[in-house]
Amino acid sequence: MATWIAQHFLNPAFFWPGVALVAAPIIIHLINRLRYRRVRFAAMEFLLSSEQRNRRRILFEQLLLLLLRILMVLLILALVGRFVLDAQQLTLFRGAKSHHVVILDDSGSMQDRLGDGTAFAAARSVVEKIVAEGAQRPGTQKFTLILLSRPGETIAGLSERDIDDALLDEVSTRLSDLQCTHRALDLVSGMDAARDRLIDDQSAVKHLHVISDFRQDDWFDNARLGETVRELDAADISVNLVRVIDDVHENLAITELTGSVEAAAAGVPVSFTATVSNYGTREAEDVRLGVFVDGQQLPMNLVFPSIEAGKDVSRTFEVVFETAGNHRLHVTLESDALEADNVRYVAVEVPVNNPVLIIDGTPGGTQGLYIADALAADTSVTGYSALVQGPDYLRRNPLEKFQAIYLVNVAELPPDAVDALEKFTAAGGGLAWFMGNTVRPAFYNDKLYQNGEGLFPIPLAGAPRELPRDDSTSPGPDLIPTDHPLFRILGGQENPFIDAVFINLFYPVAADWWANRQPEDDAFRVLATLRNRQPLILEHEYGEGRIVTCLTAAGPLVSPQGIVWNNWANGPGAPSFAVMQLELARYIARSEHLQPREPVGAPLDLTLNRAYYRENLEIVSPDNQATQLKAASPESPSDETDEPSVAADELPPLVASFRETDAPGIYTVRLTTREQQVEERLIAYNVPVEESRLDVATDETIRRQIGENVSVTIQEPGTFDWIRTESAGNEIRWWLLAALVLLAVCEQLLACRLSYHPDGEARKGGLRSPARGLRPGWTANS
Repeated sequence: MATWIAQHFLNPAFFWPGVALVAAPIIIHLINRLRYRRVRFAAMEFLLSSEQRNRRRILFEQLLLLLLRILMVLLILALVGRFVLDAQQLTLFRGAKSHHVVILDDSGSMQDRLGDGTAFAAARSVVEKIVAEGAQRPGTQKFTLILLSRPGETIAGLSERDIDDALLDEVSTRLSDLQCTHRALDLVSGMDAARDRLIDDQSAVKHLHVISDFRQDDWFDNARLGETVRELDAADISVNLVRVIDDVHENLAITELTGSVEAAAAGVPVSFTATVSNYGTREAEDVRLGVFVDGQQLPMNLVFPSIEAGKDVSRTFEVVFETAGNHRLHVTLESDALEADNVRYVAVEVPVNNPVLIIDGTPGGTQGLYIADALAADTSVTGYSALVQGPDYLRRNPLEKFQAIYLVNVAELPPDAVDALEKFTAAGGGLAWFMGNTVRPAFYNDKLYQNGEGLFPIPLAGAPRELPRDDSTSPGPDLIPTDHPLFRILGGQENPFIDAVFINLFYPVAADWWANRQPEDDAFRVLATLRNRQPLILEHEYGEGRIVTCLTAAGPLVSPQGIVWNNWANGPGAPSFAVMQLELARYIARSEHLQPREPVGAPLDLTLNRAYYRENLEIVSPDNQATQLKAASPESPSDETDEPSVAADELPPLVASFRETDAPGIYTVRLTTREQQVEERLIAYNVPVEESRLDVATDETIRRQIGENVSVTIQEPGTFDWIRTESAGNEIRWWLLAALVLLAVCEQLLACRLSYHPDGEARKGGLRSPARGLRPGWTANS
């Protein structure tokens, strides 16, 4: 009842006193109906007889008069209380105490250009208008502002504040200080926060205003968002969706920047690929990208002659980093509707060269030299340096510095060497296996295959097998590669280098295992086969690392029977061998050269080895603002021991977190070792791709997602008539006044008819004619 009163009266405080006044005519009527002591005498018998004949008519006329008087009191109540027929006229700033919660969308797409400003600037203007209207009626409205980027936080001074002139001045100042983020944000989290604030609020009327650009990605097929709006409506919270953008704007965005940096080295060309997406409705022509390295623009432009609407186009380019160390690379587009997505960043760690370890079990290490020559014949060109060693090297030296490890014709390995290889590969290092005369299949099957859980992908047969030369049964080249990045240069149906490769000996897969396996359960992938359909090159993963296995020898190894395993490294197909080895090294190498990339807003979390690093560190943002942080152990944050007394491998790690990462660009982390050496790590932060899609959700899409029978209003951009300044209820006030005058006239006429008005003859006799009835309230014994 209280809600209905608040929704239909501008002055609801007058309602109950007005209702009480309705009792006045009723009380007067009842008083006049009091009975007196009856004294019967003969002269009154005639009058009583006349009264009984007219009783029903007189009673009806009296009740009608009473009703007219009650209606007059109610009409006076409606006028004084300022009754409004349409409750929607009181949904903002009229009537009872109201609480207005405003969700201000500050996601990246709100930086969309709108005239001379942005969509976010237009949204701030709407907030000011809401507060300005509420300030015209101080003491009746409350205001809370929620930023979508911080839904769980209370903005100091702008939570549950009474709206008045002081708040209006404060809001104008505070809004000018608010900046739009570059992040992708969730409307559901903001609405949930608003519901939590309003659900227990004691205000008579609760309003939620969502000021946003309402992009298609936010509303299409978003069941959680529709359910949240329905929950708000069920809680008697009016939901008002305020648009600030009316249509999609033409927008180009750089959506991807990647590089083949596994072989990056000082002075060696590195390939990068930039992708531009057209999120507009028209074809874009003559699109140009600028390329910058360490802040300096390179003398090149990436030209896209045309990009169709809704399409992506990529271009590959090469960059030479002249010096080793950390380098920054970014590409830029020309200005358009959304500036933030016109640039994309990567950070690259460039070493002097990429060390590769080759473990060769062949006496004299001759097989490993073929791979070393293919990888590092000219380090300034390939970027690799190769070290050929025997199997014992794995037991006595750390392996972390190597990008990849080749194991060539290795008979077997001691357990500690296998353990070192497992740790190396699980941490992201790459392995490559090549067979030969010294290989012991029993060791590979038992210690390396480990039922599909180890470093080798399949169980081997007991001995190598010769590939038959009967071309009539299996015609074609000996080596048949699949469509895989490892063979991206050598692929194609007519490749003379691949056709010139002869494979004479190979290790087959154990026949019974191969016949009984379930292909859908295979943990490996076959990258190349022989012409007899036997697998030759396979790939599988171990932890974070990749392992590629070749079931033939690395070079022209001669078997005890005098058969050359293959001619790949020194025959007509030798050029393809060098290319394949370079691609293999790049494919299995660690990917750590490309430094981490994160979306803006993601926290920069660090975990440091406390035995190696000190707790003090520095974060430098893209605008060169430095922030000092102190890492701490999560178990004992206050522990600042400089020289721990426990063993290094038992020390708890140091952790630190930096959350001011909204600006896109490259953040520099400066760490200090316990030997006072400064190390730098670079992390690239880019705007999320989804914020570049500027399609606007239609009213039909929004209402379809919300569902039927949900009371939600959607305001068009640039219209403010819903923030009412005119007086509500004008359309009914004159009708109420006219009805009051009409009722007053009728009441007077009826009262006159029922009142006692003696004529001359009656005045002489002192009695009214029985035919006209008695005066109201009179009885025959009066």
